[in-house]
Amino acid sequence: MPFLMHIAFDNPFRLKGDVHYFEYGGVRFKLVQNNPRKWADVLLTIVDSPYSPAAQRAYSAAGEFASALSWEFGVGAAIHGVVGGPGVLPAFRLRQARCVSFVFPGITFRGMHVGYTMSRIARITNEQQKIGLTLFREALSANKVLLSLLLNWQIMEIRHSDPVAWVNKVARRNPQVFLHGVASRALNELPLQGRSLGQYLLDDCRHAIAHIRRKPGRRALRFDDEEENGRLWRSAEVTKELARHYIHAELGVTDHLHLVRPRRGGFPIYLDEATIQRGWYEAVR
Repeated sequence: MPFLMHIAFDNPFRLKGDVHYFEYGGVRFKLVQNNPRKWADVLLTIVDSPYSPAAQRAYSAAGEFASALSWEFGVGAAIHGVVGGPGVLPAFRLRQARCVSFVFPGITFRGMHVGYTMSRIARITNEQQKIGLTLFREALSANKVLLSLLLNWQIMEIRHSDPVAWVNKVARRNPQVFLHGVASRALNELPLQGRSLGQYLLDDCRHAIAHIRRKPGRRALRFDDEEENGRLWRSAEVTKELARHYIHAELGVTDHLHLVRPRRGGFPIYLDEATIQRGWYEAVR
């Protein structure tokens, strides 16, 4: 019996309208926005069974879509599991689907940012881009600065065996990277103590978080310390902008997909600009 799969989805930016349809990665979804103060949103899709390869493909496509949307919005989003769903008859259609399984939101409520559209998302073309955007999505949605630091540092290890050298090169040649948000001021307040930025982030942030027991002379984390919390927060802001630049410049995430519908009617689908120009499509807002 076919299964109406419910995938919990958190996006702190509220879209225009509570229901949206789209096809991504060969899977058709219905996005239902619930009250973000009470319940997570859901991505609904119909699969042959809850444990089939089709269900795994749908879950993977949902996660990739969340990463692409998170990158476009510059805000954390979360896919946090299949939360059930009913069996349906073979003739059941996605437009008939309703959200019947509810779960608490997986990320902290961040206020009602309303009026957004999902008409454009990042274009992901390879596995490295997918990994990078997934890590960035998780870092943005993390409510712990330690986790954010670790995830963003890992992004800079995707293609480089020496992220320290890469960070130092960016700091020398592309200082404009740190002009986004509060990163510029945070950078100037880091306790480098004569070290390079890359070495500081590796020793006093990445290693300090990953290894509680440090060698003599190495910085150990101080928990529940106001000054230490400020240092880590500033370090996380700088690392976030480095990770953002890495995804753009090194992983090549520069293109977009657009939500369109065939002009003669049909299901909305995300396509790249070249494909759209070769066909007959109209934008979905």
